[in-house]
Amino acid sequence: MGEVDIVRLLCLFFAVVMLIGHSVDAGAENPTREKCTCNLDPDDPPADGAWVKNASACWSTEVKDLNWCDIVVESLQGSQATQTTSMELFGNASNPPVLVDVLHSRFDNFLQVSAVEGGPIDLKQAADIVTSRLKENAALIANCVTALADRKRGFVEDGDGGVVCRVSEVSGWLRLEIPVEAARIVYMVAPGT
Repeated sequence: MGEVDIVRLLCLFFAVVMLIGHSVDAGAENPTREKCTCNLDPDDPPADGAWVKNASACWSTEVKDLNWCDIVVESLQGSQATQTTSMELFGNASNPPVLVDVLHSRFDNFLQVSAVEGGPIDLKQAADIVTSRLKENAALIANCVTALADRKRGFVEDGDGGVVCRVSEVSGWLRLEIPVEAARIVYMVAPGT
């Protein structure tokens, strides 16, 4: 084997290593799944839709039958609000009633923004349902926030009234889904830093 053949073989070897390394990194984090996104089929990679790339917490209203959703950003990446969101949630995971109060307060802020913009669901009825579902599922929410804090990707727990909380296997984001009428209200939070 000549010197030129050895150089070609080494170049081919490094090219294969680079391709394998690149494909592993690319599959590790799909930015369209379970972040601040309109994801009407959360168990499937969405073929279309939108997401907020620089958000770390948000609320969404999703109406699958209408193929409609909205996103209201609660905090952005790198902001002081991001640290406050994580600290408030993680710090109260062992106290479900206080954790529910924190989420209820954040939901009220979401309602104020959504009331101005409007949408396809009755927000007064949604507020009553979400408040009730948060209280009924306090233990589930605490378990889910603890899973997020402990970075337990793949955590999924079903609760009362159709509530589902999961920590994405792919992105590590928390996704709390609360059914309301023919829609669902979804709270999404980035993993803590």
